[in-house]
Amino acid sequence: MEKSSYRIPSLDGLRTISILLVIAGHWLHVLGYPSDGNLGNLGVRVFFVISGFLITGLLIKELEKTDRIDLPKFYFRRTLRIFPPYYFYLLVVGAMALAGAILIPPKSFLAASFYVSDYVNPSAWLLGHTWSLAVEEQFYLIFPTVLLVFGLRKTKLLLGLLIVVCPLLRLADFQIFGDSAIWVMKGFHANMDALAAGCLLALFYKRLHGNPLYRRMLGSKLVFLLIPAILLANAQVDHPRIFLGLSFTVINLSTAVLIDWAVTNHETMAGRFLNSAPMVTLGMMSYSIYLWQQPFFNPQNPGALTRTPLNFIGLAAMTVFSYYFVEKYSLRLRQRLEKRFFSKRERRPAEIELPAAETA
Repeated sequence: MEKSSYRIPSLDGLRTISILLVIAGHWLHVLGYPSDGNLGNLGVRVFFVISGFLITGLLIKELEKTDRIDLPKFYFRRTLRIFPPYYFYLLVVGAMALAGAILIPPKSFLAASFYVSDYVNPSAWLLGHTWSLAVEEQFYLIFPTVLLVFGLRKTKLLLGLLIVVCPLLRLADFQIFGDSAIWVMKGFHANMDALAAGCLLALFYKRLHGNPLYRRMLGSKLVFLLIPAILLANAQVDHPRIFLGLSFTVINLSTAVLIDWAVTNHETMAGRFLNSAPMVTLGMMSYSIYLWQQPFFNPQNPGALTRTPLNFIGLAAMTVFSYYFVEKYSLRLRQRLEKRFFSKRERRPAEIELPAAETA
């Protein structure tokens, strides 16, 4: 893992693949296909595993360097990374709703505004994708504190337990509520194992790469057999008990291994492709793309904006505006404020130290 940089280019390439899966799934719906092969779900789950891996890697890096995690700084950085593009999107959607151009139930808008749409069904399509952002935000809020309270060893055990327990929770939810309740597949508790898979990869990274058998497997072409395994697992959507149980686990763990492959095999043809300028650029813009693809690939209300190629042109225009004038501006602002308030900040009570025995 490249610990010298906050960005890992090949992961931006994987983000590009993820967002293309989401767009492909929604586009197929717009074109009238009865099933999209659940491509959108697959793309989102890849995002979850990547997030778990990256956030845990950053936290481990800070622990190794300082023996503590600066919670105010962590939440400050996450806030200025996530909130401006997100609330800009909500502002535009809310303004359109107030103008009568679209219908957005107040309950849905409030749920999206407070990052709880993974439990409160956002009945409006334009807010339908906010559930995954709610899951990620809840992860950002909870996981650093879990790591601080339990320490590395107990956190590893807890995350391993989630890999086993989460499929059972999904199956129990399905048995009780059927597939009508949003939290059965989209609730935070239903997706903790995807995040946990990425977290565990970061936590066991050194140990895994110290294992000769694992390194040989990761360097062989056998690792690419995980791709058809993921696609086969994802195709079980018509068999909900298999899908919610075994399929999600196969997708999560296989994706984690492929992420590991991506960050350690830059010299291969596939590695060079993931690290190519177009893939990295689109990956860096994937957050804005994800936010703005929803209006232009709307199967519930087809119109001029959802027709090809106008939908792709509209998405490109809004993505460029959001990325360069909202997202990048907020990141520059974050950098300036971080230097001002955090560069020489003295240790405060919120900077909790882990016990020495737990840092191994």
